[in-house]
Amino acid sequence: MMFAQEALHKALQSRYLLNEPLPQHQKSILKKSNQKAAPGWKVSLGERLLFDFSGLQVIQNALNVYQGSAQQLTFRLKLSKEALRDYYSHNNYLDDEGFIDLPITAERESEQDLTIASEAVTLTLPEIRTPINYPLSLTAADFNSTPVALLMPYSCEHDCLFANQIAIFSHLNQALRRSPQSWLKGLLSRRKTPLKQRISIGWKQVHPTANIHPTAVIEGAQIGKNCRIGAHCVVRYSVLGNDVQLHDGAKVEYSVIGDNSWLMHDLVLYRSLLEQHVFLIHGPYQFSYFQNESAAFASIMMDYRPDNKPIRINTPQGIREYQGRFLGALLEERAKVYGGTLTAPGITIPGGKELTTSIKNITTAKDLLQEGSKGAP
Repeated sequence: MMFAQEALHKALQSRYLLNEPLPQHQKSILKKSNQKAAPGWKVSLGERLLFDFSGLQVIQNALNVYQGSAQQLTFRLKLSKEALRDYYSHNNYLDDEGFIDLPITAERESEQDLTIASEAVTLTLPEIRTPINYPLSLTAADFNSTPVALLMPYSCEHDCLFANQIAIFSHLNQALRRSPQSWLKGLLSRRKTPLKQRISIGWKQVHPTANIHPTAVIEGAQIGKNCRIGAHCVVRYSVLGNDVQLHDGAKVEYSVIGDNSWLMHDLVLYRSLLEQHVFLIHGPYQFSYFQNESAAFASIMMDYRPDNKPIRINTPQGIREYQGRFLGALLEERAKVYGGTLTAPGITIPGGKELTTSIKNITTAKDLLQEGSKGAP
């Protein structure tokens, strides 16, 4: 078996997965996967496919157990309704039956006299499923289900946020398999939490050049070189790049933070993606995506609609409805949102725009909606 990828889609050339440029990340994953692959099939990955090592393993396992007689295979994805809702519901590759059509084909390497020219194979991804008992003042109790393998067709910029969310869990799942120390810590821990959670909290990877204050809490996280983590900071289930600054009291969960980004004092970042050179002050910032050199200054980015209507987001195919419960803002490269600004769930701030509450800038805020961004309710 051999995996081959088309040239990465132009929109993805400057994007990141777990702080690694996507072209570089995909190339290293393909090299690693082809070293372990079994013979028999040639797999072509489309230019829009976001994947990780665990995702390619799912494809390989499906081909290893395939007993049909087709010369060529196509693939589609079937997930739990919770994972589908939170990560794929806006995707234009989602069909009416709840399947995600993947830009993947597999052809037999040896020509055979087969009766079936093509056949569709359904893939499923392993998921982590956890109940969440939300306060009734917010919403009813629900389940969260996150895949621990990444196979996602790119349809809009929001997919980079969702792909990184999945990649965090997939990366941690792979790391725990190679970390007997984490298993030992989990078994010996006195925390009254499930064993799997104790094991994952016990894992961390901290670069020796990082400066971590003794009062900081690092759980299930990866910290890059020359990072500075201040007093009483919390970094949990997250991946930090190089030269990241977390000032005293900053708290980060389920997030990816790119190189040279700054999070100021007492800031809360949750399930978000920051690329390089991002600056954030106050907050909190949740379910949001900040591209290179973007910034937010004490603004409020709404990520929830209390009327329970779908959050509308901008895509190249037009405005689409996202069925997940929470989604914040997307700040494109060098966009800035200044203090006192309130943004709608799912809004996109175009690259280079500056959004403020001043009278002078009201026209700019209207322009965002007129340009089609823009996820207004």
